[in-house]
Amino acid sequence: MPGQLYAVGSLGGTGIGSVSYLTDRVRSVAQPMFRLRQLIDAQEAIGKGRGDTWLFDKKKNVATQGGTLIETNTIPETQFTVVQGSGTITEYGNSVPWTMKAQTLDQIEIDSLTEQSLRDDMVKVLESAAGAQFAATDFIAVCVSTASVAFTTNGTATATATADLTGANVRSVVDYMRKKLIPKYDGMNYVCVASISSLAGLHADTATGGWIDLSKYTGEFAKNPMNGEVGTFYRTRFMEETGYLSNTIGNGSTRGQAVFLGADTVYEAVAIPEEIKVKNSVDYGRDLGIAWYALLGFKIVWNFAADGEQHVLFVTSA
Repeated sequence: MPGQLYAVGSLGGTGIGSVSYLTDRVRSVAQPMFRLRQLIDAQEAIGKGRGDTWLFDKKKNVATQGGTLIETNTIPETQFTVVQGSGTITEYGNSVPWTMKAQTLDQIEIDSLTEQSLRDDMVKVLESAAGAQFAATDFIAVCVSTASVAFTTNGTATATATADLTGANVRSVVDYMRKKLIPKYDGMNYVCVASISSLAGLHADTATGGWIDLSKYTGEFAKNPMNGEVGTFYRTRFMEETGYLSNTIGNGSTRGQAVFLGADTVYEAVAIPEEIKVKNSVDYGRDLGIAWYALLGFKIVWNFAADGEQHVLFVTSA
């Protein structure tokens, strides 16, 4: 049985030979910082008994645009269509079992340490699942130089990045999003979630001008910054991410990925929200354990090929 055993030191046990004094504190491996799931702007508890596929409606523009009128003519009539997107509910989870002997005799608290480890794992798994949907956008941008960005609308990067984000590149991306009429995330600004390398390139660009550090925020943004937010530049709020986005993609070891987004981007449907579950013990209570479990799904809202609309842009490389 994999899990925590009293007889194996590396699995939390202390029952191997003579035991020296064990400190109360247990050190944990550093955890990455995930930021993307908090940006999902549509979440619905669909509950049980509704199958594993969920649908959501998307309203398109009117078929015929209006215009000037002639006094004696009637106002023209048109219509708009509603299309549906779909997502799939998926099971997620992981568990750590241990023996009653380990729980009874070990000097460390196996249950509390296990729960923390599983919560860390839960965050990484679900944030990565959400991140994969942001990265599934049709709008792709590649920083082909410090002053030029190549765009595609088919979900495929056709060029290789040779630069990180610079002030000029950010302006190109944001202007592209504005021309595509992508609505702002908070009504005033877009959001960029970037890897360390991508943000390092922007910070190193001394010609950017206009960068406002988080420490200099005022008003509502100062009161309620987003998790991982580090500053704003050119109508965009920037967040630092260390778990999902690559720091090395592209031509060189410092090229990184980033996601730019507006409003109405990724949908999350929940049948059972993430939770910690205690194992129903077997073998007369000798086989114990804890698990995390979730039954939910993520889906990017817009598909440019089908809808003529997309609200997420992925900065990456071939």
